[in-house]
Amino acid sequence: MVTHMTFRHMDATDAIKNYTEGKLEKVKKFVQEPLDIHVVFSKERFQYLVEINLNGNGIEIHAEDRNEDLYAAIDLAMDKIEKQLRRLRDKKKHKKSPNHSRAFKLAILSPKAGREKKPRVIKSNDFVATPLTLSEAMDEITGDSRDFLVFTNAETSRINVLYKRNDGNYGLIDPTE
Repeated sequence: MVTHMTFRHMDATDAIKNYTEGKLEKVKKFVQEPLDIHVVFSKERFQYLVEINLNGNGIEIHAEDRNEDLYAAIDLAMDKIEKQLRRLRDKKKHKKSPNHSRAFKLAILSPKAGREKKPRVIKSNDFVATPLTLSEAMDEITGDSRDFLVFTNAETSRINVLYKRNDGNYGLIDPTE
């Protein structure tokens, strides 16, 4: 974590630097290295302005605050940074959650006409595997014109494929781990 501090219209003191670096240590629990942090302190008339910019690891976050007390301005700007980082972390967790649907691609393979006998992808479709029970999946495939349904089994949390068989029954593909 690289920290740059800029002071405008005020003196750079070790107390301010140490206090700010102590507050910036909280950022480490939200993001991993490498991270570039730029903090700008400025004084305008009777107020202090603190701007904090975080860059790196695919994120760009900015927060600023004005206050008559410099330490209060640092605290309030850091609260804003932490709120944005927490929101970003929760969003990433939400995307990786196993309870949500998973997207898959179906590729249809066919032998190439001519000399080569290796299959090749001629068409691909995207499918979203929504969480369903087996009975819900059977109800959905019955009312649909598709021959198969890719879904996340709500009971086992695994991806399953339900398909219509030629004899009028249904087949279930349930991979074991």
